[in-house]
Amino acid sequence: MMLLRIDLQDGFEGDTVVVKINNKEAYRKKGVKTELTLGYADSLESEVREGQNTIEIELPEKNIFERISLNVSTPVYLGLSVSDGKIAARQSKEFFAYL
Repeated sequence: MMLLRIDLQDGFEGDTVVVKINNKEAYRKKGVKTELTLGYADSLESEVREGQNTIEIELPEKNIFERISLNVSTPVYLGLSVSDGKIAARQSKEFFAYL
């Protein structure tokens, strides 16, 4: 099993956020809001299997949905942001730093 850390970063404005990992709900929270000075809203950690994994993120009140396919062989740090009605993802092998 490998670590998957998901950071909710820019563009969250008091949203309800639902995250599913491999079809299992891993996170559901109302009122998720980005701290503008940090570019950070919230995070979650999960253990995932090596190989192919599917991450789904939904902001149901805004009808925003994204499915991300990850091939995991080492710990993964995934940053998710909302921009122009879409979810943007960036993947890193290192922990995201917030100042």
